Amino acid sequence: MPGEIHIDELHTTHDSVSAQALLTPELLARIVAAVRDCERVERQRRQDREADLDTRSVVDQQRAGRR
Repeated sequence: MPGEIHIDELHTTHDSVSAQALLTPELLARIVAAVRDCERVERQRRQDREADLDTRSVVDQQRAGRR
């Protein structure tokens, strides 16, 4: 049920959404998987960057279990 709301200087419009327009469970699962993949890639990128910026010697890094 579309409608408009006016509150002093604020103006907004809202629209209703039919149940048929909602995401299917399969599409939602694909979106979640894509977001998780992006998070994994970003986490790996940050870890790689931290390793590149690590100024300790390779021996110290190996002793710390980072390489």
